[in-house]
Amino acid sequence: MSESINTRTKCLKCGFETPGDTGDWAKVELPSLGSVTQCPECGSTNTTQLRR
Repeated sequence: MSESINTRTKCLKCGFETPGDTGDWAKVELPSLGSVTQCPECGSTNTTQLRR
């Protein structure tokens, strides 16, 4: 299996979770961090990558 199939992105604030390559997740620029992933459900940038 490819790595993208086994990797999921999860929001640590609301629990929203999908495969990382679905296109559901937005990227936003934060001055202190650069480009980060933003949850489409709650807008949080507190996310993590899960490998299954």
